[in-house]
Amino acid sequence: MEANAIANDLAAAMQSECLGARVAQLHRLVARAYEQELQPLGISLPQIEILSRLMTAASAVKPAALAAELMVERSTLSRNLALMQAKGWITGVKTSLTGRTMSVAIADPGVEVLAAAASGWRRRQAVTESALGRSACSTLDYWIASLTETLGG
Repeated sequence: MEANAIANDLAAAMQSECLGARVAQLHRLVARAYEQELQPLGISLPQIEILSRLMTAASAVKPAALAAELMVERSTLSRNLALMQAKGWITGVKTSLTGRTMSVAIADPGVEVLAAAASGWRRRQAVTESALGRSACSTLDYWIASLTETLGG
């Protein structure tokens, strides 16, 4: 089969069947809606996710562990942490005598911006849950767990 025919077959299959493309589109739609809600506070969806994890952590968290928990690239997390540290939302905590190991913790301004985001986040959550159905979170959690087990995290 020539390359043009193979490419046409793949393009047709992707447009009608591709789970990856559909999940990416869903992500863009949902993320855009949350971002619009959070934008007046100067915080992004990934940043509020980081702050929420740090808020509930028992102690400072190593960036590598945080990246693994959030399933994001360390470089992506590092960029967000640098921006958040510049805004005073997080603080670096030395976790070794040499100072080479650094963990991060939420700072008081981070707690304040997280609290300020509560009403907007809850409003967007209610609208999104209404559109997708009350079982959306449990369905997504099931899919994430299944794919993590099948494909590896």
